[in-house]
Amino acid sequence: MVPAFIDEGQVLKLFSAEGLVEDVSKALINLHRGLGNVPDRVGIHVKGNWWGLMFGHVEGFGVAVKVVNMYPGNRARGLRTIQGIVVFFDEDTGTPLAMIDAPSLTGLRTAAASALSTIVVKAPTEVLGFIGAGEQARYHLMLFSKLFKISKIIVNSRSRGSALNLASQSRSIGIDAEVADDPSVVVSRSSTVIAATTSTKPVITVKPREGSHVISVGAPKPVVEVERSVLEGASCILVDTRDGVLRESGEDFGGLRLVELAEVLTGEESCRFDGGYTVYKSVGFAALDLAAAYHIYAAFKATKQPSS
Repeated sequence: MVPAFIDEGQVLKLFSAEGLVEDVSKALINLHRGLGNVPDRVGIHVKGNWWGLMFGHVEGFGVAVKVVNMYPGNRARGLRTIQGIVVFFDEDTGTPLAMIDAPSLTGLRTAAASALSTIVVKAPTEVLGFIGAGEQARYHLMLFSKLFKISKIIVNSRSRGSALNLASQSRSIGIDAEVADDPSVVVSRSSTVIAATTSTKPVITVKPREGSHVISVGAPKPVVEVERSVLEGASCILVDTRDGVLRESGEDFGGLRLVELAEVLTGEESCRFDGGYTVYKSVGFAALDLAAAYHIYAAFKATKQPSS
């Protein structure tokens, strides 16, 4: 059997925002209950650029292997900064079923997990802030606009051109947009803030407003997005995986209480504003890729079924 190749265009046509978030949630719960195995990610640097190998199995979802890299300099070359491939296998036979474009799958699964964090803390999304306006920001806007009521976005980026492009994308789907010259403006005026950068210095340095939610997806080291004082002031810090964040994040989480997203989804823990603000940190791990690959392949397979 020759595995299907599902490119970026197909991925973007096939996904359902609600369905993807549901599949990510179920996969996280299954894994947390011991129904799977996700080893630590293997990472190396090639000429200063990061490469990662990620492998994971969750019962009922299958097996996925992702090879991915991050080349920040590609932006100046007109190329993707994140590249790679996800191979999706049948868990019962080991048969490779599909090869899926990794950048789009990574963007969607990261945004889906961020959306889950927003849902479980019941964060407001009327004004959505973006610090960083690259690929991850675009995927977050794409997914969040399908899931939440958003009246406006405020965006800041080191590249004003990228910020203007994201603002244009927002307006094209009927959401007002404003470009801010300083990240602190985004933090102080947004209901939920999404930091998606490659910065090696904190971009969230001021205290977020009461009742707001901060999402940081810039990772791994040496990326640093959230200042230690902001982390210390949070009512709750959610993470995709505790071990992954402590090992791979550039931020200093030492001595802070971290609550895994799966722990909240299963009801073992709670994460509330309690008069302050919440933070979600993600470094990404294979269970998210697997859930997204499962979701996309199921949708792809459905399109190949003969109509009745």
